[in-house]
Amino acid sequence: MYRRNADNERIKLRYFEFLKQADGKSEQTVRQIEKAISRFEEFTGNADFKAFGQKQATGFKAGLGKSDLAPATVLSTVNSLKRFLGWLATQPGYRSRVRIGDIEYLNLSEKDVRAASAPADKKYPTLEMIEHVVARMPSDAPLHRRDRALITFTAITGIRDGALVSLKLKHFDPIRKLVMQNPNEVNTKFSKRIDTFLFPLNEQFEAIVLNWVEYLRTEHLFADHDLLFPKTEVGQDENNCFTPVGLSREHWSSAGPVRNIFKDSFMAAGLPAFTPHRFRDMIVSEMYRRQLSVAECKAWSQNLGHEGAMTTLTSYGKIALEEQGRLVRKQSTREEVSSASDIKQAIRMLQNVGLLSGSKL
Repeated sequence: MYRRNADNERIKLRYFEFLKQADGKSEQTVRQIEKAISRFEEFTGNADFKAFGQKQATGFKAGLGKSDLAPATVLSTVNSLKRFLGWLATQPGYRSRVRIGDIEYLNLSEKDVRAASAPADKKYPTLEMIEHVVARMPSDAPLHRRDRALITFTAITGIRDGALVSLKLKHFDPIRKLVMQNPNEVNTKFSKRIDTFLFPLNEQFEAIVLNWVEYLRTEHLFADHDLLFPKTEVGQDENNCFTPVGLSREHWSSAGPVRNIFKDSFMAAGLPAFTPHRFRDMIVSEMYRRQLSVAECKAWSQNLGHEGAMTTLTSYGKIALEEQGRLVRKQSTREEVSSASDIKQAIRMLQNVGLLSGSKL
């Protein structure tokens, strides 16, 4: 193991402070950038950053190409390193040592960039799979009821797990069936305000969630400031071994335990494990399957917290190959398939998602 370079550590601390305070980057993003820089230092044996040059750049890039890292991770690593070195080239003591021309040698080939940028085939659960899981989950004990409510709530909201573990009872309006993700109190992505109505996917799921809220308030005397999904309280059994004993009023330290609940529940039902985030793909796939209107698609997109419908259409719920073929091939008939109103609706949808400039209909 190489010894840390004191000068490198000092300048990295300044850079990370710049990222957080001046560039507005989150702690998670800074940690990812720190990992990319550490990969470079490992390659150079913690050589001083002032020694950076063309040879280091091409050698590091070649090493990444031979590693087991995914193409997207390789691209992210070199881009993070390039931004760091570009900032370094403006700092006293480094301006004459780190040259912009040498940084450019970190660029990947156009072929590698295309491979790294290609959308990955994501696997996600179907609504029927989630229904199968929920139907087989026990609901006799408080923790069982919580776990079942966790999965059904995620299925009909698409909420991210970071926000899920920070929700309080006051953030859910059971009358309007509305989840109010206030970024001042809920850990939302990019600290955005997100208002999510329960998606009309399964009436039983809605009943489970509403019953859970009533159960917390009446049986456990939870108030507005208490968590909607409390963490597990751990105690000791007769053998002085730690064991789950019920619901705690404390906050989760992370979303890791929730992801484990999802994993264990799916595996117990004999299905592949899925993370909470993959439920968002399921919701978008249901949007396609239900052949919603343009206005309804836009509403579902907003309900997921997307500022533009393009995010929904390009990042979630890829149409399955067989369904793709069916939709394409049905146009091969010589029937009258499009009316004037159909064409107008299609044009409006393209305009709404930014794929067509405005025009009179």
